[in-house]
Amino acid sequence: MRYWFRIGVLMIISAVFSACEDEIDKSGSLPEAQTKQVTYLLYMVGQNDLKEYLNENIRDLKVGFGKTDIDANILVYADISSMPSLYLIGKDISGKVQQTLVKTYPDQFSVDPDVMRCVINEVFSMYPADKKGITFSSHADGSLYTDRTINKRSFGSEGSQRYGMNVTDIREVLDGCPDMDLVMFDACMMASVETAYELKNNTHYLLAAPNTVPAEGFPYDRILPYLLQMDEVGIVSAAQDYMKYFEENENEWDDFVAVSVTDVSRIDLLALYMDSLFQDVAVQEIPSLLNRTELQLFERNYPLYDYLHWVDSLGRSNRFVQKIRRELDNIVVYKAHGEYSSVNNYTGLLEIPVRNETFCGLNTYVPSNYSINEKGDMQFFTTLKWYRDAGFWRVPFYKLHEKNGC
Repeated sequence: MRYWFRIGVLMIISAVFSACEDEIDKSGSLPEAQTKQVTYLLYMVGQNDLKEYLNENIRDLKVGFGKTDIDANILVYADISSMPSLYLIGKDISGKVQQTLVKTYPDQFSVDPDVMRCVINEVFSMYPADKKGITFSSHADGSLYTDRTINKRSFGSEGSQRYGMNVTDIREVLDGCPDMDLVMFDACMMASVETAYELKNNTHYLLAAPNTVPAEGFPYDRILPYLLQMDEVGIVSAAQDYMKYFEENENEWDDFVAVSVTDVSRIDLLALYMDSLFQDVAVQEIPSLLNRTELQLFERNYPLYDYLHWVDSLGRSNRFVQKIRRELDNIVVYKAHGEYSSVNNYTGLLEIPVRNETFCGLNTYVPSNYSINEKGDMQFFTTLKWYRDAGFWRVPFYKLHEKNGC
């Protein structure tokens, strides 16, 4: 299974580039920059059990690029061995797809926010384009907290310590990078309302799965031509083909996939309605009484539940619940799910049925009434932009867990 990332502090461009000292490819110089329609970066963190699958993803990317006439720069940052590498996938004068080594890096943690910011800025500076998109590919845990981070931050799973990144770290990295038309996660459980809100100023669209992504990841040979359109029609088509690919897959246990496309540029009103909902004193008392076992779960042992199913549990008679429902329909421009949301890795059996009425395309963290075992997740949740802007701070059950200074 795949998982998720996080990122950090702003840096001025000159400092970012000086931190990127590297070995250039065998030609001794970087390929000449050309302004194109699209620059797309696939950022892979794969010094883990996904290595073979990520190598296959690169091969599929080349096949997919051969199917489109869009004038694009396709870059792959692959931290799959001890020497992370940056590749350019392009076409020669005859139209044949080629893979060129742009540069190699010293052994480094690609989940270090400074490293990630450096790579992203360098790519989009070297390869300018009108539209920009990035896919983060690795393991991930959605918007849940991890303390196994570089520089006290944590996406991905790297090295023996399984270092990673938190969604706040990813947002802070992207704050110091060019605005994106698309941010995509080829990683588990990243389609969350918390992630969407955290990245609302960094991208137009978020493409991700609210549940597990199979280890083989997205079928880039099929979806890349759609992704490169960098508009709603193309991104939705990519999500549809993701679903179709696994529906047609011979492995029955792969039929647990789900996906959504969210227009995060329009999410502010959703937070406003949530804040209005939490101004109701009666609603403020419900989270501490809620039995989350009755909610739509997406993955065993991860307290991530369907966002709208949870909102409904706060009281559908409240007029702001209805406003949230309508606004969510406007924001989530595409969503789809299989019959189940999870698979047991040991038995291969499908688990956790999903129904249309309990699926909105985004997950959310729902704490336990006995949240002592989730102290890290609860405290981290109170640091999110979503917590503050959506009015969770009004709820005594959440406010109890705020870190000092929140």
